[in-house]
Amino acid sequence: MHDESSSISASKPLPIGRERIDPILAVAEPEAIGFGAPPQAPVVESGKTELGGIYVGPPVIRGALLNSFRDGIAANGMIALVDTFGVAAAVSLRASSMGIALMSSLPTLLGSFAQFLLPALADPKKGRKHYILWGVRGQCLFLFLAGFAGWLPGRLAPAAYIALFVAAALSANLTGPYWVAWMGDLIPGSARGRHFAWRSVFFSWMYLSCSLTAGVISRKYDSHNAPWTLFACVFAVAAALRTISCAFIARQHEPVSTVALEAFSPLKFRPGRDFLTYCLATGLFQGAASMSGPFFAVWYLRDLHYSYLFLSICLSLTVFGSIAFAGFWGRLADHRGTGRVLWITGLLVALIPFPYVFSGSRWVIWAFCFYSGATWGGYNLANFNHMLNATDQRHRSHFIAFASLLIGLIGCAFSLGGGLLATRMPALPAIHAGQLQSLFLLSGILRLAIFFLFFRKFRDVVEPLAKSPMDVYMELPGFRIGAGLIRIVFRGFRAG
Repeated sequence: MHDESSSISASKPLPIGRERIDPILAVAEPEAIGFGAPPQAPVVESGKTELGGIYVGPPVIRGALLNSFRDGIAANGMIALVDTFGVAAAVSLRASSMGIALMSSLPTLLGSFAQFLLPALADPKKGRKHYILWGVRGQCLFLFLAGFAGWLPGRLAPAAYIALFVAAALSANLTGPYWVAWMGDLIPGSARGRHFAWRSVFFSWMYLSCSLTAGVISRKYDSHNAPWTLFACVFAVAAALRTISCAFIARQHEPVSTVALEAFSPLKFRPGRDFLTYCLATGLFQGAASMSGPFFAVWYLRDLHYSYLFLSICLSLTVFGSIAFAGFWGRLADHRGTGRVLWITGLLVALIPFPYVFSGSRWVIWAFCFYSGATWGGYNLANFNHMLNATDQRHRSHFIAFASLLIGLIGCAFSLGGGLLATRMPALPAIHAGQLQSLFLLSGILRLAIFFLFFRKFRDVVEPLAKSPMDVYMELPGFRIGAGLIRIVFRGFRAG
């Protein structure tokens, strides 16, 4: 919405942003990830088919990607409602700053441990789909129950709401590596950037439509006068959308593994130095973002007294930014490398908190919500593809689970630190900044420090496609039109 790398996850790439880590997520020859496929034999079909103008392989793969696309459409409607009203409901129930911090940190922490241990405990014969479906069904149930928490008596209401919200997010995060590896089985490496950019445009429009609709319906309410019935309806609709998403996941084809399965022992897992550096860098960077991420909505609603419609517009502008730049980042990742895109977007994301320190103007906030969507969208896309490129087919889910564990531990520590500091940071009267704005400033400084320390070390594993830089930069929104206008002007001067 404002400045988040992830949110309650559905079909979002890693990292687990709100733009999430949110968040944030197939090769023609599927790989072993510790799981085979469901018992039925796949239909072998010849020929190559397109989806979104990109060749994706035989018809059975295209059908799987279509079902995944439909799943993502419904899931992003759910995410939009939860992103708009998740923290808002906690603020309405007068939850503490630490409670709000737990809403974002606990799912990541517990989910990362579960992701790391699950490959050693799960039954490979049941397939990834079996476990992903159970996680999604759990999310449906807990979102539905969260809608009733506000009617519980006294301080039980915020505690129950936070517990159910955490359980819903945890259910989705639990099988995140399986979903990522499943996508890795289906999409050719050379087309991942463009395919996920294509998907993200449609997902963003769905997110935008749901967020704006909910904001318009609730435009008369803010954190001081909203009835709990509003939140109950929101969570009931979110659960219904996730149920539709679950139905499409159940229809999705899971490729049969052609590589010998290898047992996973968590205590004996030894990732390489480059992968450790990558995980540490992205974990610290996203941790610095999660320190302040949940408190932007608190600042808007509690301190600046803006309405839920304002919050919805913030989310919508973030999505507009993501839509506008999705194609550019996807092409840049495919043609210049994910390491290059991570470096560019990492610097841009590090600068996000600073404008909020000096101004609470709605126009400034809206402008930087658009900027936040454009930059976090590119960062999450590059981060997701870099993760797939940096892991081998035989052990991809093991590496992803390890990365989730390390990033989850770091993110939880930073998020809890943000909850602790939210009410303890000194105000900055010289620039008319309050406590939460001081937290935003600290987050920005930490991001810059982590960026300059680590991000120059990222190296591309997959050779980028050959293309001149100008051909890629011509894909920037408005760049082609602007360049044409400049040429016309200069031609006029030359003619004179």
